[in-house]
Parts: sequence; structure tokens; C-alpha cells
Amino acid sequence: MDRRGFTLVELLVVLAVGSILLAIAVPGYGYLLSAGRLTTLTNDLVAALHLARSEAIKRGTRVTLCKTGSAAAASPSCDSTPDWQQGWLVFVDGGTRGVIDTGDELLWVRGPASGQASITTSNYANFISYLPNGKSQGMNNLANGYFHICVAGNRRDIIVNTTGRPRLASRTC
Repeated sequence: MDRRGFTLVELLVVLAVGSILLAIAVPGYGYLLSAGRLTTLTNDLVAALHLARSEAIKRGTRVTLCKTGSAAAASPSCDSTPDWQQGWLVFVDGGTRGVIDTGDELLWVRGPASGQASITTSNYANFISYLPNGKSQGMNNLANGYFHICVAGNRRDIIVNTTGRPRLASRTC
């Protein structure tokens, strides 16, 4: 009689090895998830900066990127109260700088960041505008500044130079 199967000892050894491998893999998977969130958030903000700059040059008018807490609203607006990680808007800014007026065209809406994320900035507390020549301008008319994006202890810096071009740097929070 030929009996095929596993003994209890063999099954326990396989479970022990599997649980050890799982204990090693889970923290690495968590790191991959947080690194992916950091990359996505950074790429979205850089894309919004590039869009605002290129549209300002193309249209020959000011285009603004501002923070918002009402990204899901039917008519989102710029808001000084929320943090940048709660969302942002890119719009053609023909009226009051940093404010969506009647006639301003909304170009892009980004909703809240997923997970634990924080975005801090220097000269762009509420908005960053791009002029028709491509130069950036913050609230105090300063051209250069930065955004620090932190997710799970890792940080990416988006540094905007005086000509309005963003570049990236990696740091820790």
C-alpha cells in the first residue's frame, strides 16, 4: 500500500519557514507602499508645477497653483486654511492673484493625498503663480522656494529656482 502525504512534523517545518519568510517580507512591503506614495505625491506636484509654467508661457498670462480643501466640490476654490496635502488646483489666473475669480479657467484638480503625508513650503504658503515669461512668484513676490514632502520618514524636496523650474532632492524627515 502506497501512502502519499505529509507528516505533522513536515507540515510544522513548512509553516515555520513560511512564517519566518513572511515576517521578513512584510516590513519591506510596507516600505514599498510608503515609497510609492511619496513618489506619486511628488510626481503629481511636479506635474502640476510644470503644467502651470507651460500654460502660463503658452497662453501669455498668469497661471496659479493653489492649495484647496474643497477639491471634490462642484466649484473648488483656493483656501489658505488646509495644508497642501489636502489638495491643489491649477487655474488660469486672470483676476486677483491666487484667487479663482469669475472667468478663470480651472485646468487641474488634485484631491487629498492618501495615507500619512505632509507637505511644507517656504515662499508658497497658499499659492505659486507663473508669469507669462515662465518665472514663478509666491505670495510675497519671491520667485524661489521649496516644497518638502514627507511620507513615513522619507522626504523629497521640490526646489523651485528663480526662473520657476523645479528640481528634486531626497532627504529624511
